[in-house]
Amino acid sequence: MSLRRFLPDRFTCALILTVTLATVLPCRGAAASVFEVLTDVAIALLFFLHGAKLSREAVVAGATHWRLHLTVLASTFVLFPL
Repeated sequence: MSLRRFLPDRFTCALILTVTLATVLPCRGAAASVFEVLTDVAIALLFFLHGAKLSREAVVAGATHWRLHLTVLASTFVLFPL
């Protein structure tokens, strides 16, 4: 059994480094508002690109699960506020 199997990959190390750096050197002032917009755009782009990879059949199959969508919406907007 190789010890390498238990070591984190480069992406995990970069993620931990980014969180640590953001904790030590938080963004403030005018740069914070710029990075807030950049963060929103990056998240929207990530979700768009993930959805663009899906086949039409997968999108239609997911959209037809109306009971699941109704349960999630009811939990979010009815159950959690209670």
